Amino acid sequence: MFASRFDPSQLTAPAASAPEGIVGTTPPAIVPLKRQATESDNEEYGSHQDSDESSNSSSEEDEDRMQVDYGASEEDSSEVEEEESKPSTHSTVLSRFKQTVSLQERLGASDIAESKEDESIEDEAASTHQLKQIPQPEFVKNPMNLNTNSLQFKSTGWLNTEKIYYDNSLIKPFSDYANELEAKLLQNICKNFSTNTFPIQSIILDSILPVLNFTLNVSKRNFTRRIGDILVNAATGSGKTLAYSIPIVQTLFKRQINRLRCIIIVPTKLLINQVYTTLTKLTQGTSLIVSIAKLENSLKDEHKKLSNLEPDILITTPGRLVDHLNMKSINLKNLKFLIIDEADRLLNQSFQGWCPKLMSHLKTDKLDTLPGNVIKMIFSATLTTNTEKLNGLNLYKPKLFLKQTDKLYQLPNKLNEFNINIPTAKSIYKPLILLYSICQFMAHSPIAAKILIFVKSNESSIRLSKLLQLICESRSQSSVLKNLQNLAVSINSVNSNNSKAENKKIVANFSHPSESAGITILITTDIMSRGIDINDITQVINYDPPMSSQQYVHRVGRTARANELGSAYNLLVGRGERTFFDDLNKDLDRDGKSVQPLELDFTLLESDSELYTSSLESLKNYHNNTAQA
Repeated sequence: MFASRFDPSQLTAPAASAPEGIVGTTPPAIVPLKRQATESDNEEYGSHQDSDESSNSSSEEDEDRMQVDYGASEEDSSEVEEEESKPSTHSTVLSRFKQTVSLQERLGASDIAESKEDESIEDEAASTHQLKQIPQPEFVKNPMNLNTNSLQFKSTGWLNTEKIYYDNSLIKPFSDYANELEAKLLQNICKNFSTNTFPIQSIILDSILPVLNFTLNVSKRNFTRRIGDILVNAATGSGKTLAYSIPIVQTLFKRQINRLRCIIIVPTKLLINQVYTTLTKLTQGTSLIVSIAKLENSLKDEHKKLSNLEPDILITTPGRLVDHLNMKSINLKNLKFLIIDEADRLLNQSFQGWCPKLMSHLKTDKLDTLPGNVIKMIFSATLTTNTEKLNGLNLYKPKLFLKQTDKLYQLPNKLNEFNINIPTAKSIYKPLILLYSICQFMAHSPIAAKILIFVKSNESSIRLSKLLQLICESRSQSSVLKNLQNLAVSINSVNSNNSKAENKKIVANFSHPSESAGITILITTDIMSRGIDINDITQVINYDPPMSSQQYVHRVGRTARANELGSAYNLLVGRGERTFFDDLNKDLDRDGKSVQPLELDFTLLESDSELYTSSLESLKNYHNNTAQA
């Protein structure tokens, strides 16, 4: 604790000035204050007291005396410290020891036993115990009892729609609509397209045409509210473009003055050309004006053209539509139809905030600002279930057309699917396995093959196409590719390294191959998985698996279009990709069909290992030379 302090009044002045021979008076013994306190405490112990109380009282007295001593001057305290001897400290310790011994002698045996009992009780109270789980609240069951895999749970965005179901048997001749369609329009349909409807076309025409024709004869102003908005979730290649084009042309067939009454929004320039071709064929012999607006054209020239000649129907992409709205090239005052094709892709991408911008102009440009002033038609093979995105379209009395099924998406009715399960150890031969699988199904196909191969990236498309070309150049030395030796094989790739003109030419050659071509192969990414209507694609091969069930639907939908036969092959490496593919199947409706395995003899690949290795070396040299050049 603190050093012992002394009373300065007890000290006498040193005999420094005394004469020689005279011995000075010896100063009294210096007794520390703490010792004095101890001696006074010993006198008070006339009766039995607890050791704790005595120690507390002595400490309090020490503190009081120290507080008094603190008022002494610095000179006095320094003198006390100089005259304090070392034996005084030892004597203090010894006095405390004697005090403790005397206290122990005065305590009885019973008091010692009680203290031991108290210690034992404290030990028991401080004893450890095993860890136990913290109590949790009881599990609250879902009162709605929703199944997370059910269609109702996954399609919450469709709950507030009027659902209209159809099936594949709903096919009828277009002549049944002779009383509902204009004669010239019906003639164009039968001449340029088909004499029979597809199921989705039948259900839409049956639901819209009678109400549309009746309302137009009564009042042209309010016919949009009687129809309401339309959402369509139909398989790829099911005729959705014709399904929304026929009601539009029927409504505008007898118009007197050209005004912008219909806008069709699509995600890509290729799809613009396809929709434009469809509408051009439908409007033959009419005065309807159909225009397009896309990035390839000059924005200034388009602005001048749209300002001078207002079209009846405008086909465009979201970004270019926003440009023309900002430049006031078009006015939405007379708009009656708004078509959004491939809606899930368009709604997932902002494109300069096209959707809020368009909805804002519909409120400000139109004289009729009440809900339902425009018929909105939303089409997709994988219609979004996102409530927020659908709510942004400000739908009015929406009707949802879909098949009667417990799945979200439908695959083409005449599509056959096959899985090629590749062991992980054989994955290094994956390009060779691709050609091997083509040989296998070509052995059972007497007609020429038009094959579309999907890969995950632009770089993969370039490398794979060149590697397959190198292998096919040496296929005469292969024991696996025997079925390809007598066939002409054309392999090309659509990628960003090519110019737009080159890609356009490659797609055109793939769409219309020469008669001498035995196998035409086009390798591409998912850029060609949507809205590309190429006839007679016999096989679609997923070299790299798709990332979602929606992506799979659009990939395999490039074949088996318009009730034609088609096949899809999936190359799955290892257990991981097989498990991932099984998860994709949970949202897909195959109309009772299943995916069949395609068995291959992978032991034959060892015989072509030298051919494959040399092709890889040639590919490496090719890329090195290209990089140096």
